[in-house]
Amino acid sequence: MSSHARSPAATLFPLIIVALLAGATFWLEQATRPTTAISDGKSRHDPDYIIENFSVRRFDPDGALQHTLHAVSMHHYPDDDSTVIQSPRLTWHRQPPTLITAREAHLDSAGKHVQLIGDVRVTRTSLGDKPATVLTTAHLDVFPDDELATSNVPVAIAQGRSNIRGGGLSANNKTSIYVLAGPVYGIFDRAPGRSAGAAPARVVSKPKPNSQSKPQSQPKR
Repeated sequence: MSSHARSPAATLFPLIIVALLAGATFWLEQATRPTTAISDGKSRHDPDYIIENFSVRRFDPDGALQHTLHAVSMHHYPDDDSTVIQSPRLTWHRQPPTLITAREAHLDSAGKHVQLIGDVRVTRTSLGDKPATVLTTAHLDVFPDDELATSNVPVAIAQGRSNIRGGGLSANNKTSIYVLAGPVYGIFDRAPGRSAGAAPARVVSKPKPNSQSKPQSQPKR
């Protein structure tokens, strides 16, 4: 069973900043590419250059800071023209600010497929009376051109006292539709002003029973 969500809250994961990760990395890779091609080891998956402890900042036309990318290192591999970033930390400085972190980010040669791997965390900071929203998972595949993100491992989303967990995720930034794969479990805190002592609303979906499940007893005729 899956759970669908379509609302302004679905923009909690702005895929545009992952596209910026691809763009910033591509720019950095082009700016630091050796002027003389290195042919030794071309057929092996060895990096032709490594950049350590770098930062990339992007400003809008008015001079305001738009986004910042910090990372421990970047390895470029000439055999497939891919890039691996260690400990990326990408901040989108628009209101409310959003931060994406992971142990690694893998980008293909064209930046059309970004893999965030290990301790993936997307934090949209609080704004006004809205608490921060945090998405966590172990692996996230992002396709910036299509504005899609998918995960086939457990995903958790928390906002204040509300949280929801699912067995996977499919997010479409164009339609603002998020689909959590089952089983899905959620606790939704009611709006401020709910009666004192009232318990938060709970939503639980269970996977369909498999073929080994014990059938229910039938009434005797």
